[in-house]
Amino acid sequence: MISSLFAKECAYALMAEVGATPKPGLVDRHDSGAHTDMNYDTFEASTNAIVPYLKRMFEAGNTWENTDFNALFESIRPIGMEAETAMFQATHGVNTHKGMIFSVGTIAAAAGLFYKRHQKFDAEKILMLSGYLCYDAMRKDFQKIDRKNPKTHGELLYLRYSTKGIRGEAQKGFPSVRTFSLPALRAAFLAGQSENEAYLNTLLTLMANVDDTNVLSRANTVIQGYVKSEAAQILKAGGASSASGIEALKKLNQKYIHMNVSPGGCADLLAVTILLYRLEQITVS
Repeated sequence: MISSLFAKECAYALMAEVGATPKPGLVDRHDSGAHTDMNYDTFEASTNAIVPYLKRMFEAGNTWENTDFNALFESIRPIGMEAETAMFQATHGVNTHKGMIFSVGTIAAAAGLFYKRHQKFDAEKILMLSGYLCYDAMRKDFQKIDRKNPKTHGELLYLRYSTKGIRGEAQKGFPSVRTFSLPALRAAFLAGQSENEAYLNTLLTLMANVDDTNVLSRANTVIQGYVKSEAAQILKAGGASSASGIEALKKLNQKYIHMNVSPGGCADLLAVTILLYRLEQITVS
């Protein structure tokens, strides 16, 4: 059944992102980066808890009978809330995947709908469809923000820096994935890179180009600029495909641990990228 296959690829993508090692400031197989409340096992427990709900969101799209995209998105929001509850139960209150539930959940519904119509997966078209699904809901969400009393870190960052974070990314059809990370991952595999190399180099590509609200919430725009510059320098020196690049990643991890910096938004987009890349392989295999 296609929904079961989708769920399997979701689980793979989420754990492949965590498993890519070494990552700067992020949880991986070696350490917890700048995070003191989670580790690899926490992410594994969280992944197992939320994947059934991501499967349900895919099924919602795959059984949708009309063209009211906004209604489809609103129909999966309660499933997302259930997924968050399951996540917090599995992690004993640690937020490992809240942003991922939103982004992958939206993509899941879009992928289900696209597959229903075309019997295949097309990464770029699914991402654009994701934007159509959530556009109106995100517009309304931003309009409802209380400028005097923001309720979340994301709302505070929006008011402070005018950055819309993952909600803005989704609303536009995930342009960072379409423009940067999908082309980077495809090129990495065409060049014969291993999965670990390819995933790390794709993460670096995202870090070099994306304004990461996780970085902004822990630091500021100056540090965000440093993160972009440091990632670009490592890529220029060969990235994870070179011994010097791996050493640079290890040193950057220690630096980010000390600075309490974590490019978690880019990590989420890496998981999205891995998922979409693998879904396309189902089409051609």
